[in-house]
Formats: sequence, structure tokens, C-alpha cells
Amino acid sequence: MEIIDILSIASGLLQMLGYGLYIKKSLSKEIDPNPFTWFMFAYGTTLLTVLEFDRGASPFILILPVTCSTCGVYVAYLCWRRGKMSWPEDGFTRAAIVADLSLTVLYLISVLAKASGNLTDEGKSLATLIFLFGSNATTLTSFFPMLKETYQAPWLENWAPWTVWALAYSVLTVTTFIEIGREQVGLEMLIYPISCAILHGLVGLFSIRKLKNKKMKGEKRKNP
Repeated sequence: MEIIDILSIASGLLQMLGYGLYIKKSLSKEIDPNPFTWFMFAYGTTLLTVLEFDRGASPFILILPVTCSTCGVYVAYLCWRRGKMSWPEDGFTRAAIVADLSLTVLYLISVLAKASGNLTDEGKSLATLIFLFGSNATTLTSFFPMLKETYQAPWLENWAPWTVWALAYSVLTVTTFIEIGREQVGLEMLIYPISCAILHGLVGLFSIRKLKNKKMKGEKRKNP
């Protein structure tokens, strides 16, 4: 087994571990997931996985996003089952929803155009690359509400799963670098793992403030 096999499997297992922690804490109501944010994570990651596959991404790179999109759907389902799903008030989240739906429609149009002979292979490849950039951009916008909410109310999230996810994306970044070195994929494949490692790490960092606040309160009680 080569190092890239180990890294790709490790990234997927870490992603599953993070979701296991998150789902457990969600079911025990230790955290309160933002339903539409998670719906967008699931939908956006599924779209991105399809686009990366179309761009020739290997299974080494796709293990993590496939795991992420599958588990994200389940978290969104848990939110829906609680009856919390509603149209978001945040403008960034609305923009991300509209953008991802628009990218999906445009991508399907490009597939049909290619199948009917109205779009060349080069044109289809360029269109998919543009859609991939757009899909990564919606990941950033869909994270803004989560970052803002966690910074203002850190008790709504827990640092552990977000830290594990940040580590998973860091491992995927190394895996992607290896694939780029082998000339299997292009540099555009780095956008997703690097940006997600930073974003997930920030949510984990913001939620740690909850622990610090509890510690400070405990010290105040001991030393009135």
C-alpha cells in the first residue's frame, strides 16, 4: 500500500469520525445545528464531487467529499426531522442556495450540449472548470453564517468534530499535492481542501471560546 492510499483512507476515516462526533452531540442536543447551512453543505459538496469527478479527480481525492456529502445529507435529515427546516433569513445563505442551484442547471445544460454535439470537449472542460470555481465560492459564502453564529454564540457548536474535520481536510491537501505532482489533476483541486481546512478550523477555534468562558466563570465562583 502506497502513502497516497494511506492518506486518502485516513482523510475519509477522519471525516467519518468527525461526523460521528457531531451526530452524537446533535442527538444528545449538546449542539444545535443550523439546518439550512447543513443542507447547503450536503448539496454543495455533492455538486462539487460531481464536478471534480468530471475534471478527472482520482478516488484518492474523492473519498473525503463523497463521505462528507453523504454524512451531510444525514445531518440535514436530522434537522428536518426536528421540524427546524425553514427558509434562511441570512443573505449569504440565500445567495449560496441560488448560486448552487444555478450552477447545477448550467452544468446539466453543458452536459446536454456536449451530448448533442453543440459543445466541444474543450468547451465542456472549460465550462466544468468554471463551475468548479463557482462551487468552491459557494462553499465560502455558505460558511459565513456558521462562522458568524459560532463567534457570537459558541455554545451552539463543539470544537471536537470541527477540529477533526480540519485535520481531515489537511490530510486531503497533502493527498492532492501528491496527485498534482503525479500530474493526475490540476492545481484547482487544491481550492476545496485548503479552504475547508481553514474554515472548519475557524469554527472549531470560535467554539473553544465556550470552554474558556466556562473556565473563567468557574474561577470567578472560586474567587469571588
